Amino acid sequence: MPLPVSLIIDDGACINPVYWLHPNLEQPMRIPTAFTAAFADLCARYGVKGKFSVMPIPSGAGRIDEGLAYISKAHLDEFLRVVREGIAPSFDITPELLTHQQAVDIESGRLLHLFEDEWVRGASVEQMTAYLSLAFDILRSVGLDPTGVTSPWSTGIQNEAQYAEAIGRAYYRVTRRTFTWYFLHCLGSAEPRWPWVVWRAGKLTVATVPALTDDFYWRTQDQATKAASRREGRECVDHLLTADGKAGKLRELFDGSFPLIILTHWQSLFSRGWWTGLDALGETCERIQRVFGDRVVWTRFGDLARMAIKKDIPHK
Repeated sequence: MPLPVSLIIDDGACINPVYWLHPNLEQPMRIPTAFTAAFADLCARYGVKGKFSVMPIPSGAGRIDEGLAYISKAHLDEFLRVVREGIAPSFDITPELLTHQQAVDIESGRLLHLFEDEWVRGASVEQMTAYLSLAFDILRSVGLDPTGVTSPWSTGIQNEAQYAEAIGRAYYRVTRRTFTWYFLHCLGSAEPRWPWVVWRAGKLTVATVPALTDDFYWRTQDQATKAASRREGRECVDHLLTADGKAGKLRELFDGSFPLIILTHWQSLFSRGWWTGLDALGETCERIQRVFGDRVVWTRFGDLARMAIKKDIPHK
């Protein structure tokens, strides 16, 4: 049986979250539609599948179903069109809570003076359920069908049992579906694991799927010049899989019979507007295809999550 290979894209939006989160870095605020389309084309070329986050209220700039501050309606609409038509056919779509930054008072719509990870730590299951239900509702209102949840940073890790329950109850409340999943655990430097079930109640089941690599592409946006970023991108690819296929994190996972679950972020591929991370991703995909061939198969995240409840998967 071929091993699954899957790509995690966090922080998806038509605006660049690093612009607000890391003001010390010179970053464009707006991510052009041409970049989103180029990512979709690359994935189509190599058959890439996985998980793609769309922030419902990106960086607190507004609801994507109502309009964003600083961004034209045309630009937002084009981003959502490319996601619907070019990305969603191969990627499971998730909210990354609501803003990936400050929590929102969902009654008034106002931003709170704490980030979402801190808010979740102190929230009840019902409060989290209402919050996540809004996230699902916003994505569905723009024609996206979410299948799980992405956690900003380590959101939910301190009260994970309650967090998983809230995800399951919110998803059932909005979609009437009984199975869902979330991405929270990053095990790139830890013992790898297959997906596992976290919470069950009657017919409701919630699984979690971990990342099994670090985001090596992130460093492409930390460089001072495009040339330096490009060099860093080449090193990133080697960390994942060397050109001869004999070393790298993906080789380790393959040899250990674990799924090749690759983590990156939208801004890591955008690379301060240089797209060098995206170029590095293309080289990674080419190496995966050349080295592993039909011994691996690109897999959507929801299908990975369902492996947690199948008896024929060799969990480790």
